[in-house]
Amino acid sequence: MLLTSLLSFGQLIATETFSYPDGPLLGNSTWTNHSGPNGNLLVISGQAAISHASSEDINLPFGAVPGNIYFAFDMTVQDPGNPITGTDNEYFAHFKDSGSGFFARVDLSEPLNGGDYVIGISTISTEADVTWPTDLTYGTTYRVTVKFDQDEIVSELWLDASTETDSSIIANDAPGTNAGIVSFALRQSDSADDETILIDNLKVAQSFNETSLSNEVFEISTFKIYPNPTNTGIVNIASSNSDEMNIQIFDMLGKQVKNATISNNSIDVSNLNTGIYLVKITQNNASTTKKLVIR
Repeated sequence: MLLTSLLSFGQLIATETFSYPDGPLLGNSTWTNHSGPNGNLLVISGQAAISHASSEDINLPFGAVPGNIYFAFDMTVQDPGNPITGTDNEYFAHFKDSGSGFFARVDLSEPLNGGDYVIGISTISTEADVTWPTDLTYGTTYRVTVKFDQDEIVSELWLDASTETDSSIIANDAPGTNAGIVSFALRQSDSADDETILIDNLKVAQSFNETSLSNEVFEISTFKIYPNPTNTGIVNIASSNSDEMNIQIFDMLGKQVKNATISNNSIDVSNLNTGIYLVKITQNNASTTKKLVIR
């Protein structure tokens, strides 16, 4: 399963890698439309693509939990041809209660110092209550982590953080009422700049550590699968460790289609059909799983 609703020891609630065929996100796993036309929010090359040229609000439900709750995802903003403007304030990710309450809203705002955009956070407002102090760049992937305190009704955001004590921004724009969070939502709506935001590796949890990709055996900085997507018939898997790696490749039905031990950091995938696969990399009794797109 690509979506995992676990509540493992009160920690991990859900994970989503968006490893579905290209097309509407709605209809995959338990994603549910709660506003706008069905099917506009798409999956493209194994990522959710929030394109603000059309509208759809969609949520991933889970069981309510008390106290602090977190979500985190990888975010890449594609270049719409100009920096985000001051009129663009459009939130695109948030928690949702059982009704129409949206909390811990993440949005993009006008850059501060000549960059492309900044990321912002509010608790209930439609525009950011506070923004990240540094401009961000189109085409660069950032890890966004958000905490929502359901008791104090306060939201906090980190960018590329490794621990909860790293720098963050805090939104205090909400009245003190209990939200009762039961889903994570993505929001796609018309905005002043019709940028596309790519979302991947979503985690929802009750702790900061459980939302981090660094709790996998390999951190992003220590290995790389390339080219990805590929149409060359060969995939290279680079690791900071030179030991042998066992590579298992699974199709979207969970069937293993390849199993090989490699020492030269490359594997032949020429016999695999076009599509999205999961690659499990095992090295020295530790493992991680990544997506592979074959075109």
